[in-house]
Formats: sequence, structure tokens, C-alpha cells
Amino acid sequence: MKYETFEATFIKENKQLRLILGAVTLLLVLILFFILTDKKYFVLKNSKLISERPLLTWVCEESFQSITKGKPEKELIVESILRELDKNQFKVSSEEILSVLSIKDNLCRIIVRGDGKTRSFLVNFKTDPEFPFHYKLSEINEVELNQNELSLTQGEK
Repeated sequence: MKYETFEATFIKENKQLRLILGAVTLLLVLILFFILTDKKYFVLKNSKLISERPLLTWVCEESFQSITKGKPEKELIVESILRELDKNQFKVSSEEILSVLSIKDNLCRIIVRGDGKTRSFLVNFKTDPEFPFHYKLSEINEVELNQNELSLTQGEK
């Protein structure tokens, strides 16, 4: 093979390689652009998991049930409530839990049925990363239950 023919072949193949490399680079830049502008990471922001906060509802149900059964869980309830429960018993029959709803950041609503009555309670929580479950029950308030809320609980829990 002569040097001239080798040089011509080398230049020709080098141009083809540059074209392929340019096309691949353009394709990679296009793929990177689509990945960076994709909005899938916003799906979790409005998902049911984030809005319902399952840990808060679990702590709400477990702490409330432990209080009504007379065996309060120390990991789920603040010390002031535990001291008060030692002095006075919390007498609420909760044979069936109809609904546990997370309302705000540190507030949940629990609707229970017991002794032929349906009752609703707002339960406040303190949050702290130092707590075993991040939430501790800090206050229980009984609130009036209207028929609209009762009808919403029929399909739940």
C-alpha cells in the first residue's frame, strides 16, 4: 500500500468517525436535556404517601389505643400526659376504630365506636427527631362529630 492511498483512506475514515462521534454527542446532549427537564420527581410531592403521613396516623392510633386500654406506651406519649394518666384514668371505650386521619402537621383525628356511641377526638403531637417514632402524643380533645364526617368513615378502616 502506498502512502498516498493510506493517507486518503485514513482521512476518509477519520471524517466518518468524526461524524459518528458528533452524532453520538448530540444524541447524548439531547438525552441529558430530557432527563434534566423531566418532571417525574414532582409526582412524589403530591402523592398520597406524603399527604397522609402514615407514621403520624400509626402513632395516633397506637397511642390512643394504648391509653384507652389502660397501658400507655411510654415511647408514644409525652411525660406530662403519662403523669396525668397515673393520677386519673382516661375512660373511653374504643371497641372499633372507624377512621384515623392526619389533618395538619402535628394533628390527627380519630373516630371510634364503643358502648353504642361514636366519638371523635383531635389528637395533638409534638415532633422531635430524638423521639423513637418522631411523634409523641401531647394532647387529646374530644370534638363533636357531625353526620357528614360519620358518613365519610363508612368506607375507611
